[in-house]
Amino acid sequence: MDFRRIEWIFLIVFIGLDIFLGFSYMQNNSKIVFSDDQVTATSSTILRDMRDDNITVGSLSTKQGEGYYLSSQVTDPLGSHLDELSNQTYAYNRTTHTLRSEFGIQILLSKKKAVADLEKYLKTGQNIIFGDQYEYSAGLSSSDSMVFVQKTKYGSIIDAQGELIFKLDDDEVISYTQTYVGDLTVLREKQATISANDAVQLLYISSEIPENSKIVWCKLGYSELISVRGSVIFVPVWNVMVQHKGTKNESLKKVNALNSTIIKNQSTGSSSSSRSTSTSTDTNSSETSITSASVDSSSLLNSTQTNVAATTPATN
Repeated sequence: MDFRRIEWIFLIVFIGLDIFLGFSYMQNNSKIVFSDDQVTATSSTILRDMRDDNITVGSLSTKQGEGYYLSSQVTDPLGSHLDELSNQTYAYNRTTHTLRSEFGIQILLSKKKAVADLEKYLKTGQNIIFGDQYEYSAGLSSSDSMVFVQKTKYGSIIDAQGELIFKLDDDEVISYTQTYVGDLTVLREKQATISANDAVQLLYISSEIPENSKIVWCKLGYSELISVRGSVIFVPVWNVMVQHKGTKNESLKKVNALNSTIIKNQSTGSSSSSRSTSTSTDTNSSETSITSASVDSSSLLNSTQTNVAATTPATN
């Protein structure tokens, strides 16, 4: 009798548990059906809160895009083309793969069409390694620098590893700093990316956009995610420039467009430049290293590194 009673008790308990689980499943399914409405309501609430905080957003796309996980082997494409440079004095760091150079000839730009002049100069392929593989970025440029970002068949690279930054003195190009990403390989199939609107709202609810600010521009481009085993992994990233309305100070925010996470502690480049003079070159080195008489920039080129290069302007 006791065993029979226990069996009935267990049977009743299991039936009750099945009913509970079935009811919970139905509830969850009903929530999924209305998830789009819930997201819309949340988005509207966030936009209202941003207006209350005097944050100007402007028109942002709500459409999702597509992107890849990309990989690039850590190679030295710039270093292997240094002998193509002429009429400039340069310093090359083989650790950071950064080229810094000053022109030995005067390069003047028209005030009204400075961008067009420099773009034309790059397309000639003379004196700028891979020059035709960069495009102008107005959002990253300033009154004393013109920034070009590397372009690929997958999209622009908005990262310190793929930039060409020209320093200006009025209408004259004085020097430039260059980095370059080598061949890219697709690691995974194309995946959906979040929209520009999603990225900005994520930054706001994460307290990355202060009061009295405005979104100056928002652009999708590839940035470094991680460096591992001699390769650099790049992902599509929303780059959002935020300007404080009072101070006019600007800060660039980055959001991983694949997994909706904020990328911190990364810069998009450096406006600093290096100066170096040289008396001789070593053409026999397999690393194309150049001996330098002096290097005037300890913050840019570590004096303890052996891979610092400079060359004298070539004569015509």
